[in-house]
Amino acid sequence: MPWGYVIVFLVAAAESAAFVGLVIPGETLMLLAGYLAWRGDLDIAIVLACAAVGAVLGDSIGYEIGRHLGGHLYSSRIGHWVGRQRWDKARDYLRVKGGRAVFLGRFVAVVRALIPAVAGDAHLPYGTFLKWNAAGAILWAILHVGIGYVAGPSYQAVEHTVGRASFVVVALIVVVATVVHFRRRRRDRTGVGNG
Repeated sequence: MPWGYVIVFLVAAAESAAFVGLVIPGETLMLLAGYLAWRGDLDIAIVLACAAVGAVLGDSIGYEIGRHLGGHLYSSRIGHWVGRQRWDKARDYLRVKGGRAVFLGRFVAVVRALIPAVAGDAHLPYGTFLKWNAAGAILWAILHVGIGYVAGPSYQAVEHTVGRASFVVVALIVVVATVVHFRRRRRDRTGVGNG
């Protein structure tokens, strides 16, 4: 099941690289991957490596986006979609915690998706960023994949929760996509009317 490893890697990477973590929590898939490793469908060591490396790479891409785009990012379409309040929350978190914010932010859903870009924009030295990023990504992978793996035979309860969470995530994606679509259409119509 090599595609399983690819999916784990891509989901872990996309959380920060493409701000997907604001919509789809990666923990859900990591739990499932841990369970599949327990069943023998996936190799636990490879799953952990894919999750950790994907998270580090995704955060590094997010850092570079913030470093090169900086203030333009906040006023971009993605920046408006994220919302000023979320950006400010991530910036305040980085200001208070410093490099530790990269590590601790890995375990706070909204902050996890934004803190790499904010760290890049704040010109946090990449060496400092990478050190805290790698530590957080490794622990995050071990924790969430490990829970799915250790749950093992009693996974029915976890699977039930994950199944429900996945359904909620899919429903949220549909709702968000619909809202964004209609907002864009309304903005386009308003822009055409004003022009």
